[in-house]
Amino acid sequence: MAITVMEVLKNLPRTNCGDCGQATCLAFATHVIKEGEDLGKCPHLTGAGADMGQAVRAQQEAGVGRRRESLAISLEVLQEKVAPLDFAALAEGLGATYGEEGGRPYLSLTYFGHRLQVFKDELRYPAGADADPWDAILLYNYIAAQGQEPVAGRWIAYNSLPNSVSKAKTLTRLEKKLADHFAGQAPGLQERVSRLGGKMVAVGEDADVQAAFMPLPKVPLLLLFWDAEAEEGFAPQAHWLFDASVTAYLDLEAMLFLVEHLMERLMAS
Repeated sequence: MAITVMEVLKNLPRTNCGDCGQATCLAFATHVIKEGEDLGKCPHLTGAGADMGQAVRAQQEAGVGRRRESLAISLEVLQEKVAPLDFAALAEGLGATYGEEGGRPYLSLTYFGHRLQVFKDELRYPAGADADPWDAILLYNYIAAQGQEPVAGRWIAYNSLPNSVSKAKTLTRLEKKLADHFAGQAPGLQERVSRLGGKMVAVGEDADVQAAFMPLPKVPLLLLFWDAEAEEGFAPQAHWLFDASVTAYLDLEAMLFLVEHLMERLMAS
């Protein structure tokens, strides 16, 4: 039986240290299975993880488990989680609307500015929207959380959340990547924010760019960006803040995944 992304992940340290070159352990496990990445690039493998290396290499050489298979397995696990859920009861709390098509229940919700229909076994995009198969992973995670809390309207830092210490390093690396990309280009960042449906806000900070996004109905994100000041010797900085209710809708790993997805859109040429 093929080794899956989740099986590889279980044998990784899950500290998101970044020593392998990927932002998260989940991202590394995914690259190992779907892209043929060398499992040995994780310098912290011990025990069962190290023993898995030979089996993973054999699977990679046979072409088993690459992109399509690993995605299908991940989706299957999440769809099993949402299958017994009452979509009608969850709709309001998730900021979605409930509907049915041919007896099949679905949730209609806004995701990065597009209105999507999420069935228990299918994700449907509106005409003209670019489909990304990994969107389903995040959306099914959002639904599986069964969040019902209102948006708090209070911004908090990722490292203030319980059990976030080891994962906070990953967010720091992502923030540095974004800051370096837009160094000296604050107006360009503002333009990208506008294209993605973000709104410029003022939250009492002295940042050059303060932008709020609503990628999911109940998960607002705030981006603060300070441009470089060569004369003062200051490097560019970027920080992501989350609404205080975020853990009712996404776990720590999914939060990083959402930030990474948003960054990809912002940095796209």
